[in-house]
Amino acid sequence: MSKTPAPTAAELAILRVLWRDGPSTVRDVHEAVYAETDTGYTSALKLMQNMLAKGLLTRTDDARQHVYAAAVSERPTLNRLVGGWIDTAFSGSSLALAMQALDARPVDADELAQLKAMIARLEVTDAPTSKPRKGRA
Repeated sequence: MSKTPAPTAAELAILRVLWRDGPSTVRDVHEAVYAETDTGYTSALKLMQNMLAKGLLTRTDDARQHVYAAAVSERPTLNRLVGGWIDTAFSGSSLALAMQALDARPVDADELAQLKAMIARLEVTDAPTSKPRKGRA
């Protein structure tokens, strides 16, 4: 288990920008996350400084500005968040989470095709076999 705390919703918005765009200045992140809000630059700066202290971000100096980068990887971070939701909100059921997600927001034809492809892959990789595969318990 990671010692880094799970990001809050506000921290996750910043991480998503950094995962997508790579190392960025506070100004870049502020424009990407808060352009359509009343949230000021200094609020974004303080949040990113707090994330640095928590170990969610790293910072380097580039000339006269600080450049921040995600210190945590996207997939493990999101898996940890979703795992927590599965445990707390859905009594440990991945199916219940998936069904709720599909009920909460419509999926378009492309997303539905992606879901079907994922299910097909899971059926192949998780199909019961007469003998255990390597790496599986």
